[in-house]
Amino acid sequence: MTTPSALPLRVARRLEEVELTGRRLVVGLSGGVDSVVLLDLLHERAATSGYTLAAIHVHHGLSPNADAWADFCATLCRARDIPLHVERVEVRRDSGRGIEAEARKARYTAYRALDADCVALAHNLDDQAETVLLQLLRGAGPDGLAGMPFERPLGRGRLIRPLIDVSRSDIEGWARERGLAWIEDESNGDPAYARNHLRLNVLPQLEGHYPGYREALARAARNAADAAALADTVAVADLADLVSEDGVDIAGLTALGPLRAANALRRWLRDDGVAMPPRVRLDEALRQLADAAPDASPEVVIGAHVLRRYRDRVRLAPIASDEPWSVRWCGQPRVPLADGRVVVVHGGVGEGIARDRLIGHDVLLRTRQGGERFRTGANRPRRELKKLFQEHGVAPWERNRLPLLCVDGHVVWVPGLGIDPGWAAGEGEASLHFELARG
Repeated sequence: MTTPSALPLRVARRLEEVELTGRRLVVGLSGGVDSVVLLDLLHERAATSGYTLAAIHVHHGLSPNADAWADFCATLCRARDIPLHVERVEVRRDSGRGIEAEARKARYTAYRALDADCVALAHNLDDQAETVLLQLLRGAGPDGLAGMPFERPLGRGRLIRPLIDVSRSDIEGWARERGLAWIEDESNGDPAYARNHLRLNVLPQLEGHYPGYREALARAARNAADAAALADTVAVADLADLVSEDGVDIAGLTALGPLRAANALRRWLRDDGVAMPPRVRLDEALRQLADAAPDASPEVVIGAHVLRRYRDRVRLAPIASDEPWSVRWCGQPRVPLADGRVVVVHGGVGEGIARDRLIGHDVLLRTRQGGERFRTGANRPRRELKKLFQEHGVAPWERNRLPLLCVDGHVVWVPGLGIDPGWAAGEGEASLHFELARG
């Protein structure tokens, strides 16, 4: 434990790791003692460190005191002339993930949407110890056991945790020394929540025998972070020659051996935003995909996504309805699709669809209905889209999900196949380029 008066120096040394001069720094302000102390420390340093300070309070609406907490934060910031944004969010109660997880998701969604170079959160050494223990009890791997890093990307900027090495007792000591006021969230006393149970019932017992457990768990987290970084480096190298737009080469993946194959598949899934499955589920997915007969098409559900094998490659797709859909295109630059993807439209000159040919016509983006024909080259006949999909290796489950651009009923553009040459813009002619992208 350090004296409260040493806290500003410790935080200052941490902030030296981040370039903040001329940046906009926003503090996540709950009104609890940790965030109040963080706001106080950062406010004291703002003038000499050259950053602009603001705050955000996320109003979850879960407590009958939620409005009072927002008012408290407003008063606190007003006294220091710090701009405050109160973001009201809806927390789902029926997701099956639990209120804690859904509230956290809502907060981080609000943080990512901020126009800020840096978001500072008040997680401390005790929070880190609780996080590592919870992850250990959940059977997490190195990524989970690494706990909360001091710094990481967030939205358009960075997230930092200046108090991550500071104990809760030191934070409370600084608050008392400074005469700061704060609020107490009544839910913090409810042992029904896993983190509260650890804090109220388990950790006091642990401290009696291992008074240095916080620092020890923080060291374990740093070691796990190093192991996770090394595993990630190996995964990137292993995937370099295995991944293409058509997925992952299953033969090359299994040739890596079970440990490296699982490590590589985990990285590939994470890059696509897939929630990480338990290790046993990952091993079972690899087994099913690798052992399937050449003419089989195994499917493995991973959360909201499905892994499939097609033409000796593993492919990933979100679970989506096969119901047909259509949307009229009226010049909008983005057309969101039901499966989370989006059609992006760029204007240009020369390459693309002749813009003038679309004016005054019925332009639709729609799914395949059956019997469509398409021409892939100027000297080629119009052929059945089904056969073209087969020849170009478009997986069967993708064929009814691809958006087709149709003008007066004629298929003009197909993702992966291109533009019908009869509709292509000439040199120097205004054009539109349609592209299927992730949302």
